Amino acid sequence: MFKYKGLKAKEDDAALPKTRKELLKTVVKDDFYLLAEVSLLLFLFSLPLAAGFVLEILMISFANNPDASLIFSICFFLGLIEIPLFGLRYIARYAAFGVMKKRAHNEAGYIGPLFFGGIKKGWLRGFLAGCIVGLVVFAWQTASIYVIAFNSNTWIKGLGIGATTLIFMIVYGAVEYFLAVDNYYELPFSGALKNGFSFAIMHFPLTLIYFAITMALPFGLTLLSTWALLGIAAVFALWGDGFTVLAVTLFSHSLFDKYINSVYYTDYINKGLAAREESIDEKENKDNG
Repeated sequence: MFKYKGLKAKEDDAALPKTRKELLKTVVKDDFYLLAEVSLLLFLFSLPLAAGFVLEILMISFANNPDASLIFSICFFLGLIEIPLFGLRYIARYAAFGVMKKRAHNEAGYIGPLFFGGIKKGWLRGFLAGCIVGLVVFAWQTASIYVIAFNSNTWIKGLGIGATTLIFMIVYGAVEYFLAVDNYYELPFSGALKNGFSFAIMHFPLTLIYFAITMALPFGLTLLSTWALLGIAAVFALWGDGFTVLAVTLFSHSLFDKYINSVYYTDYINKGLAAREESIDEKENKDNG
């Protein structure tokens, strides 16, 4: 890990990005070590889950003439084991969102202490959020296998897979938003998760795109090519996983400004960005007020 690196606060307001899109470009360009270290930390916490997936594939591959019942049984029982392993991965992902919030707000600190401090603070919430994702993945996988293997009606197969995939997509997106919300505000678990679902549904097209890139694409590569899967796994482990945390954090913060901070926490609007110059109309309104 890059222990000698920290998050450096810029004292000069003029040096700060003016928009979150500019901030995204700045972090990608200047803070490679941040994205790399966060990705590596997430990779370490994801190894048990990856081992579960690999074991699942190997057991199916090396089975002698596996029939539908055997494949379903393997996926069912290993899927149950993988639910808490998702929880373990999301303990780290919860902490990673806390680190990225610091970077987004231009607050100084060292990555290691911030990350493990985030685990100490929110491990249970991260674990529960991960278990929710794991439970939905389990339901999606077992339901899809069941309708494909044990049902001959094409319409039922399509509707079953489509419905479970839609639920999977929304829950997955909602948990990502939850991680940003819970690291930003002090809310009950249910309240933060409710906000996560609201954002995932309100911005469904983006939820769909995010799901396609981070979930559907790796799953598709698993079916097509082992080497392609290893390649994308390496990208995520070395840099990509940290980038997804950054992207969700910055987009979530823009939503917070629009829907929450503009009403309840005006001092938080555009936090970490350069001070916005007031327009002529805004100045006139202040003078008239």
